[in-house]
Amino acid sequence: MRFLKHIKLRLLLKTIIDRRDPQKTRYSLDFLLLWALSVFFFRAESLNDIQDSFNALALDRRKALWNFFGLPEGSPLPHRQTVTNALALLDPNAINAMLFQLFRWAIKSKIFYNHQHVLGSTFGLACDGCVVHHYEHPHSVHDQGENTCPYCLSRTHNKGTPNEKTYWLHTFVNLAVILPNGVQLPLYVYPLNAEQLQGQEDASDEHHKQECELQAAKEILPLILKEFPKLPFVLLADSLYANEPLMELCKKLGLQFLIVRQENALKKLAKRCDALEKMEPYESYQSQQTKTLKNGGKIITTLSWFNDEYVGDQKVHVIRFLEEEYDAQGKRIKFYKTEWLSSQKVSKHNCFSLVKIARQRADHEDLHNTLKNRGFNGSHDYARSNANAALVWKLLMFAAFWIFELFSCSIAAQESRGSSSWRKFARNLLIDLIRERWEDISSSPWLCKEKVQFRWDFSLH
Repeated sequence: MRFLKHIKLRLLLKTIIDRRDPQKTRYSLDFLLLWALSVFFFRAESLNDIQDSFNALALDRRKALWNFFGLPEGSPLPHRQTVTNALALLDPNAINAMLFQLFRWAIKSKIFYNHQHVLGSTFGLACDGCVVHHYEHPHSVHDQGENTCPYCLSRTHNKGTPNEKTYWLHTFVNLAVILPNGVQLPLYVYPLNAEQLQGQEDASDEHHKQECELQAAKEILPLILKEFPKLPFVLLADSLYANEPLMELCKKLGLQFLIVRQENALKKLAKRCDALEKMEPYESYQSQQTKTLKNGGKIITTLSWFNDEYVGDQKVHVIRFLEEEYDAQGKRIKFYKTEWLSSQKVSKHNCFSLVKIARQRADHEDLHNTLKNRGFNGSHDYARSNANAALVWKLLMFAAFWIFELFSCSIAAQESRGSSSWRKFARNLLIDLIRERWEDISSSPWLCKEKVQFRWDFSLH
């Protein structure tokens, strides 16, 4: 409760435009939005779950809820459909604007600046797509049975054969700020519109994903850089972005990048680097680090780089990465290798720092895993029949993740969690809210103090 007050969440929610008829509204929009966010704060996993938890409380036990939501004592709580009906009228862009505002608040509060010794001075900006729904049949139709959801991407496999099959996807492309030690803060969530991908219904899954993500990148990257023109972003992307148009866009925007190159992509560039690697002068373009393990083994990391290469007309600098682990007897037990295309020239002075930033991209995939499998229930239909409400519910899920992610970096949250998982800790917060007496909750030091200074530890995340 104190953390939500600290980030001024309620004031932020009050800035979102309410499109409901004032004559027919019982609850304020900021309250209904907080109710919706609470589904994800507490990892309730469904509207029924949190509704049942609230309804099970006798009136004399609801004091904590009234105070949490800022309601007058004795107020009735809304039905979940009342919440969804309000969300159905919202402009989805307002939730992305809220993500911008949250990030801007963190910058203004100097949270990142005061922890540069851990977080570094650049912001990794990871871009990746995720499928949040898979429908065998259209989920929103008009009287003739035709699909009316603008976000359903039609996919057809085995077209023109007896095994032809059509299904529909909801796909989001999310850009998130990725910080060291796995901290992930969603910055913009872009829902793909079916009109943008007309003619791609029977494309391969890989090509379809590439088209989705490239469409989103063209729309979102200029918008983010316009909002935060002075921040030192570095685009972290997978091999789908290893192409000339994306690199040209980054150059136009003045955006640095570190993009994975897979083994079967950009083969001419790979052959060129293979040939250069065998030449004697390039032996100096290599650096190595060794880390000794407690079991007597070691990890050897070797980097090679090739500056001033080209993808089409776009200049890039290639970093080759090899990590080998040896046991105590000197036997290699596993290895991993990959490559990145860098917009920055590589040298012995910056090669390992660039790789450290590039490897943070893997944390973005974990963000989507958390949303689907760690209590947010990202694949659940929170509003199946109304396309706009369904979209707003999903965007609020990302906003709730942002808030809880930063909360988890506070020393107060880390100490309160103990050895529990963050998912269990979030559930326990709800249990405490509905089981504990308000008098006991309100007498805690965190709520008694007029001002509270949150301290942060990003190394323990």
